[in-house]
Amino acid sequence: MNEEFWRWYMYGHWVCLTQWLGFIMVEYAYLGKGRVKHPLVWSGVITMLTMTLSVMRNHGFFTPMAVVYTLLFLFITVMLFGGTPGQKFTACLINGTMCLLVENSVRYVISWMLECELQQVIQRADCLIIMSFANLVVSTGVSFFVGKWRRYNALEPLQALTMSFFPGVVVVLNILLMLTDNNKRATMATMGMTVGLTVAVMVHLCIVAMFNDQVMQRRSLHFQAELEQQRASALLDSYTAQRRLTHEFTNHIGALRALLAQGDVAGAQDYIAGVDKAVAASTTIMDTHNPLLDSILTRKYEEATRQGVSVYFDLCDLRDFPLSGVDMVTVLANLLDNAICAAAQAYPPEVYVRVRKTEEEYLLSVRNRVQRDVELPPDGQLPRTTRKEPGHGMGLSNVRDVLLRHGAEYTLSCRDNWFRFTCAVPTGNS
Repeated sequence: MNEEFWRWYMYGHWVCLTQWLGFIMVEYAYLGKGRVKHPLVWSGVITMLTMTLSVMRNHGFFTPMAVVYTLLFLFITVMLFGGTPGQKFTACLINGTMCLLVENSVRYVISWMLECELQQVIQRADCLIIMSFANLVVSTGVSFFVGKWRRYNALEPLQALTMSFFPGVVVVLNILLMLTDNNKRATMATMGMTVGLTVAVMVHLCIVAMFNDQVMQRRSLHFQAELEQQRASALLDSYTAQRRLTHEFTNHIGALRALLAQGDVAGAQDYIAGVDKAVAASTTIMDTHNPLLDSILTRKYEEATRQGVSVYFDLCDLRDFPLSGVDMVTVLANLLDNAICAAAQAYPPEVYVRVRKTEEEYLLSVRNRVQRDVELPPDGQLPRTTRKEPGHGMGLSNVRDVLLRHGAEYTLSCRDNWFRFTCAVPTGNS
């Protein structure tokens, strides 16, 4: 075996290595961390073991056995990351589509430019270097796209499935081209078709991204409308309470004057104490130096009181709380709604809300009683339904989306009839 063969052999395995590294980047960006600690480290270990086994057994590359190794690698590494089984399968499809389109496009372009057969392209060391570089560039771009998609995805599952139909058709067409033209030279027509299909997929994904942005914008406007309605309701309630207190003020003065005229000082003091309680119950109970946050917490406190739920607050100065407007309403309103709803079914009905600030983040904790321990999803996702676990899940998927968008981390647990949600929201300076 001459030096040229070994160069070709080494660069061929570089193609495999860049493929696998691309798979890992996409899986990490799309699925995030799962229950396995240090998934990137374990993925690197599996990569080296697979590469070593391939070299020792001399399975080569661009062979059926190499394809088997790649598929095994893909399905093993995807299990190291988070996400649901459906999301893991989607990650495999994304990687498979990316790999097929990139390598087919490179092969057809080089075959057409050098006027050589497609099979001869993979026998040239310089072509393998170009293919490796293309794998790295495209996988980096796809990782960025799917990572953004994971944080801002607003499509329903059926919509996402419909959007994936066209890329699936392109994959089938690429496979047919690869099987029928493998021992032929690429013509202008076949090269244009292959590259055109790849470009069409990219344009299709851009259109899907724009559609997703429109859905996100409509959802944001919907939450903005809810926010304005809550502000208006809070202002109306405050105005009504103030009118009532003003109307009753004259009667209170008359009653106090009568008690003092009779020399009943103790009775006057008791009367004043009763008026103080009535005034306190009709005014804002929160003072976090954040008016919108005060309004949200006050309204939820009043709702909990009407349901017989005791809510205890331990709050710090929240004037610089990083969530604002729609995001603040989405997170706090949904968390408190679920906590109050679940606590109302338990005994004693209690909810504890605590916020602490450090130099780098705000720590938010919402803890409530539950009738029985809630079975949490194994992948750390927030529960999305209340059909199986009374009182939990409504709107929590929206909470997760907001927290991911702000780079926040969250944990949840349920034991001894206590459900706890804790999140760390980075400050603007972190």
